[in-house]
Amino acid sequence: MFAIQFSLKQSKKKLIIIAAICTVLAAICVTATVKILEKPRNKAQSNKSGEYSLVVKDNDFRAFFKQLGIDSESTPESKQSVRIPDEFDEVYNEYNELQKKAGLDLSLYKGKQAKQFKFKIKNGAADYAVLLVLDNRVIGGHLTNGEYKSKMLPLTE
Repeated sequence: MFAIQFSLKQSKKKLIIIAAICTVLAAICVTATVKILEKPRNKAQSNKSGEYSLVVKDNDFRAFFKQLGIDSESTPESKQSVRIPDEFDEVYNEYNELQKKAGLDLSLYKGKQAKQFKFKIKNGAADYAVLLVLDNRVIGGHLTNGEYKSKMLPLTE
């Protein structure tokens, strides 16, 4: 009788271990599948300009701006590397709400390193356009007058 109880306890332990291993493997498979299927966005949608391409071919930023009705200089005034934070604070959440008005969403790029370009623009409600670019795709941006802590406007609404 003791031998039967002992083997049942061992079987229960084995089942628990096997179930735990299966759970971990399933989680790994789901995460890997999401990463494989996750494709960079090529287009965005906004109320003002409808659907527009996020792809910047051959560093032709003027073509990107042209589809938004913005006339920009062809070369940026500045370029720097920026990291999208892993966790958004109040400021980044507010900035991301601005992005969403233009059909963009920075939360998809948390923890990623991007390039920030600042362009002088010749028309519109602001003096400059700032773009966040990752792998030749615009992932964010805004219009500004260029002053520190000045009001930012979405690229398009």
